[in-house]
Amino acid sequence: MQCVSDLSKLRVAARKRVTHLRTLSAGLAAPLSESDRRALAFVTIELDNLIVSGLRQFTKSSLLGCRTSAGHRVLSQAAATAPPQAAARVYAVLNPSGYQKLGNPPTIKEEAEIAFRNPANAEKVLLAYGATNVATLQFAMGFNAIVFSEIAKVRHFFAHRAENTNERVRTWATNIGMFSYIDPETSLVAGRPGTGVKILDGWLAETENFFDTAL
Repeated sequence: MQCVSDLSKLRVAARKRVTHLRTLSAGLAAPLSESDRRALAFVTIELDNLIVSGLRQFTKSSLLGCRTSAGHRVLSQAAATAPPQAAARVYAVLNPSGYQKLGNPPTIKEEAEIAFRNPANAEKVLLAYGATNVATLQFAMGFNAIVFSEIAKVRHFFAHRAENTNERVRTWATNIGMFSYIDPETSLVAGRPGTGVKILDGWLAETENFFDTAL
């Protein structure tokens, strides 16, 4: 994903990606084959990438004065005219001490940008610069999607496959009432206690709903 002049483009891109990931994971259930496990790992990592990239590009695009999906121009005090400038504005808000140590640069290269998966960070940036689309973001945040706080734990296991990352997934599963934990892959196709909705299906739905609403 890249910065956009119209957030509807970002919304369409996010929706297409979620649809693709949903197709890849459709019908997977325990007991899982090795190919099922690979598919679940891929979908989880790519969904997390979508969240991180989507929030990053949404925030920078907003500071660059894009149009919302409703057709309204986003106004702010950021005075950014290019993505590297917008990235510097984001960095200055989310890590002010680190930004000062860098010498308060007017631009930040893409590979040095701050990655975040919590919409509250995007909100913090938009509020700092008085961006006019912050209310729409806050409305989307009002659905209290839990994917933003949960997915990193499982993604980190798939990325590193270490004992400590596996234990973090086990602790998370226990904390939400999934007491018959087997492994990270199986937890993704298990029904969430209290709702019965598969964990991964719920994450996909929440991600799609968030970007549909926030943009």
